[in-house]
Amino acid sequence: MVDREKLLALYDVPDPASPGRVIAGYDKAHADRTARVVLRVAKRMGFPEDKLEKLEATALLHDIGRAGMDPQLFGRIFRAAQARGLPLRVYEVTARYPHVSKAQAMDFFLTLVKPVLAQEGIPLGSRTLDHIAMRMASDQRVRRVLMEKTPELGALGVAVEPWMEQVILYYYYPEVMEGAPEDVRLMGMLLVACENFEARNNADRARDYYVDGRPSLRGAFTMVREFVRTGMVTPRIYEALRELTLQGELDDVIRECQGLPPHAPLHEEDRAFVAELRREKSG
Repeated sequence: MVDREKLLALYDVPDPASPGRVIAGYDKAHADRTARVVLRVAKRMGFPEDKLEKLEATALLHDIGRAGMDPQLFGRIFRAAQARGLPLRVYEVTARYPHVSKAQAMDFFLTLVKPVLAQEGIPLGSRTLDHIAMRMASDQRVRRVLMEKTPELGALGVAVEPWMEQVILYYYYPEVMEGAPEDVRLMGMLLVACENFEARNNADRARDYYVDGRPSLRGAFTMVREFVRTGMVTPRIYEALRELTLQGELDDVIRECQGLPPHAPLHEEDRAFVAELRREKSG
């Protein structure tokens, strides 16, 4: 049995700039809800029971590379970049600029974003660079944090296996799945779909990260559909996610994401979108 609370506590880290102060893990609630959605979708798809515990641990740890993040600073950097049309992820950098390798993406992004940071009054110090690295060099950060946390994870009975790292990194580095077993690829796809489902319904993330600032079920499914279109996610996952949504089995997660009271009706626009999903399924 995974100890969810103790795993999530690993997102809390000492503040290097202020001894005795702890930086609370911004991503803890997101990771917890993502893991719940992942498990429900995996069970709906008939995932083997012996894989579920490790899959849950992987989902709970999927944003551990962002431990120590200041959401205000992170949001300022990437909202400003998004508003000016800059690529926001490693694969977006390399797709738009084919001459740039993934290893060069961090430095190349810095050349693009420096004028933006200056315009926004954001100093390009070590703290800003670390926050940019959370996204543009996340593979290195994930590996470093997992290595640092190995003793604590071991005490919780969690051994980080290579496939778990592949699953965590798949969103930003799809090439990590080259030659991977089919079940590992499927777990990576599950995590991509479910973490984006949570994030696009998440009122805090919408406020802190996204230019439009609107959490919605439509935005979540639009994102997952795009992953299906590009091959990042299999249609089977989309269909399972749709089925759970139609049956109301994710309503508790959606309410939590959007800050609604338990048992409150979903927002009118979300209820209308559920009706669209029902027509989509029947048509």
